[in-house]
Amino acid sequence: MLSTPQIKAYGYRRFTPEEYDFTVDEGLVAGDRFEDVELRTLSGETVRLSDYLNDRPLVLETGSMTCPMYAQSVPPMMALMEKYPELDHVLLYVREAHPGELQSQHRTQDDKIDAARKTKARYRDGRTVLVDDVSGTAHSHYGSMPNSIYVIDPDGTILFRSIWNNADEMDAILAAVAKGQKVVSRELKAVPPFSFGAVRTLFMGGIVAVWDFVRGLPRLVANHKKVGNM
Repeated sequence: MLSTPQIKAYGYRRFTPEEYDFTVDEGLVAGDRFEDVELRTLSGETVRLSDYLNDRPLVLETGSMTCPMYAQSVPPMMALMEKYPELDHVLLYVREAHPGELQSQHRTQDDKIDAARKTKARYRDGRTVLVDDVSGTAHSHYGSMPNSIYVIDPDGTILFRSIWNNADEMDAILAAVAKGQKVVSRELKAVPPFSFGAVRTLFMGGIVAVWDFVRGLPRLVANHKKVGNM
């Protein structure tokens, strides 16, 4: 008798490397039309992504309070936001990458909005922050990875996508987009989150988050090397 494959819960309680498969190309890619998902603002207002897709290309990054990859990208992404004011910049707040006893996985929409508010303040993220629902409806369309980056044309076409953000490499890409030049979408090199700031980010989740990360680190590094993005 064939067994039924186990479906993973979107809002996992504890992190394991098995939550993310870097070899599977999920979600929208360059050339696709964007998905006009329903989101929440930090004040709880219901909006749609199209409300932020006007006459300028939109740079959309995913992140959460407990994601070291996102946290280390904030300062350089803020610099890029100032460098390219002709582009719009939005953070899509998704599930916690490394939940723990201090910052657990979100159980309600209000919990998630509250975590997003704290994240914006703690990391001094100057972008508009839009919050996905607790089921990850928007996140599933945009690949379900913890720190992806998208550039969306005003007509709704996805111009660029990488499952990991790398602000240094994004500089040249955004420069081309700002000039109206064509860009070739590719996977950016993942930046290893081995800095003090990255460890501090894990402590936002708590000791449990740190332990789960350390325990899964060898497998995480192996997974990155397997697909050649580290």
